[in-house]
Amino acid sequence: MKISEEMVNKHGVRFKESSIIFDENEPADQMYLILTGKVGIHKKVKEAFKLLIELKEGDMFGEMALVDKKPRSARAIAKTDVLLFAITESVFYNMIQTNPSFSLKMVKMLSSRLRETNQTIASLLKADRKNLVTSALIAFSQTRGEQDGGIYKIHLGAFIKWAILRVGLEHQDLVSSINLLVKDKLVEQPKNDPSSLIIREGLFKYTVDV
Repeated sequence: MKISEEMVNKHGVRFKESSIIFDENEPADQMYLILTGKVGIHKKVKEAFKLLIELKEGDMFGEMALVDKKPRSARAIAKTDVLLFAITESVFYNMIQTNPSFSLKMVKMLSSRLRETNQTIASLLKADRKNLVTSALIAFSQTRGEQDGGIYKIHLGAFIKWAILRVGLEHQDLVSSINLLVKDKLVEQPKNDPSSLIIREGLFKYTVDV
């Protein structure tokens, strides 16, 4: 995508390294194309900002400002000295109409953003399944398990039948989540008795970090 020197002189903006380009929850009315340098996109998690992605020359960011006109959903920081091309709504529509390569780049970028969002949702759902199965294992072991000190023994098949009706997950989802807990050594499936599960104390303190 070609940006003329005249356009850069008119719409180019520079930020020094470590400068905040825009902050989370700020009003938004333009997006940016990185002409030189690198930009980090950060999201506030609890009391700290977590780096979501680092962008480089040729990447665009802040595009949602021109789509839904809502406040910024993240913070953008100059990782190096940067030269950005500021794209306001009027510039955006003009480039869409006159610059086919810009239109194609926008389509590819939005498609990529959607794919990344789908992957994030899948990860969150995976973590949520793990939480659901963890809670179900705790409830089942406490009400129907055989207790020996801080350890519970349950029948795998009985748990799956019980959990399908109460948790709302399919058989394969339950098995996959149990396998993850076995891998984390919070649940044990004895080799000499694979139809049983051993629920250890650690599971009762388990939380999924997402």
